[in-house]
Amino acid sequence: MKRFRYRIRFKDRVGMVRDVSETIASCGANIIALSVKQGEIYFNIEPIPEIKLKDILDKIRNIKDVYEVTPVEWLPHELAHQHLITVINSVEEGIISVNKNLIITTCNNKASIFLGYDFTPINQSLKTLTDLPDEIIKNIEKGKSIEQKEIVLNTPKGPLRVLINVKPFFDDKGFVDGAVITLRKMSEVRRLAHSLTRPVMITFEDIIYKSKKMKEIVELAKTVSKGDSTILLRGESGTGKELFARAIHMESERRDYPFVAVNCAAIPDTLLESELFGYADGTFTGARKGGRPGLFEFAHHGTIFLDEIAEIPPHIQVKLLRVLQESSVRRLGEMEEIRIDVRVIAATNRPLEEMVVRGDFRQDLFYRLNVIPIFIPPLREHKEDIPVLVDYFIKKFNNKFNKSVQGIAPAALEYLLSYDWPGNIRELENVMERAMNLCKKNIISEKEIIINSPTIFNSSSKRYFQLKDIVNETEKEALIRALSQGKSARKAAKILGVSHTTVIKKMKKYGINLNEQN
Repeated sequence: MKRFRYRIRFKDRVGMVRDVSETIASCGANIIALSVKQGEIYFNIEPIPEIKLKDILDKIRNIKDVYEVTPVEWLPHELAHQHLITVINSVEEGIISVNKNLIITTCNNKASIFLGYDFTPINQSLKTLTDLPDEIIKNIEKGKSIEQKEIVLNTPKGPLRVLINVKPFFDDKGFVDGAVITLRKMSEVRRLAHSLTRPVMITFEDIIYKSKKMKEIVELAKTVSKGDSTILLRGESGTGKELFARAIHMESERRDYPFVAVNCAAIPDTLLESELFGYADGTFTGARKGGRPGLFEFAHHGTIFLDEIAEIPPHIQVKLLRVLQESSVRRLGEMEEIRIDVRVIAATNRPLEEMVVRGDFRQDLFYRLNVIPIFIPPLREHKEDIPVLVDYFIKKFNNKFNKSVQGIAPAALEYLLSYDWPGNIRELENVMERAMNLCKKNIISEKEIIINSPTIFNSSSKRYFQLKDIVNETEKEALIRALSQGKSARKAAKILGVSHTTVIKKMKKYGINLNEQN
């Protein structure tokens, strides 16, 4: 036997519901649900024998003003409930509703999965089922809202970090009648944030070259992109290490997940640890309420790029080594380990081997990072790439400045080829941007190629200088440029923001003749 659902259509009149109810009851059947609309009655009766059902339906058809009795699959409220269940099961959040006694009345599929159950836990206690923090339970009982709070759920399948929201609802007298709870996995929150803020990523097709040396390096990088091993990019500043890191990420299976770039030298030592690994609520003065996930957590399933890796202090080197070994992080102020799935790409322009010998960099961390080393050569070692780079920069700055420069004069290109480029491709880009700003015709001439690097940096030899020598040489170069531009010591002083007397003294110090500069 089964439940029977029917729809009755009739000419609307007073007493129709009473007549139908009495007819069903007189035949000894129990009405489980009844729904009334204008001109329609829907009813659901308990399982009864077919003969008895036929008798009831015949009697209903004989009621005055009834003109149709037909079976239906669902009553209106049941259909609305099915629609609601379909909707809440289609969203990414886990949704749970509870009554005033904290008994679960609704739980969608996502919530069941988050909680680690293979069944829908309707009519069970929220307290015993979810192991929610006491603070959350008390807020629900008091009818207080909770917005975007990060918590850890201890589920049968292990700890799960989620973002929780609680919205209470009240009865007609204003008393708490229950609450709706939504849960979203923090990994999904980070992925959503990544999708909304994701910058345009670099691929290997965006790396400009034609030399055999660069082709070999690009092919090596493409090959190792397919795996998950740690990569260490070596090369001077300005050679394009971050471009390679982004291209490797985009070539990998992690391309749809975050790429997090961290300049370890740009973040103060006191903040670097909390930035990388996160912190718990109340860990230090000024800490954000509720704590904060670190960049390793944000990069979950993706790639983290640690630029200037040689600059991290020893105590953070120890924690980074543990992350690489254990694939887990521990926030400052917390004891719990958070599992992460992150590929690490590191980069440096420093001689790590020498730093290991001096004791400035941990040997075990060096070996962990140096699984796949890729050496990116300085521009002076692949100058055959300069012409294609120049063409690329002309097109780039044509779009940026709304110009129509067609190319570069042979003499100007020869000048670029003769220079050693201590600042590498970054310096070449800056020189080309300056030239594009100065260019008034369709071709960049030699006079529009201005290279102002202090001579102390122009040598490719590995000489070392004292700081005062570097300062003096830079000061001299700045003074020469100001005098050339201002045509007088007084105007040069104004350009440099110093007194006229200071300029005269510096000219004597460096043996600069004003007439020679003009």
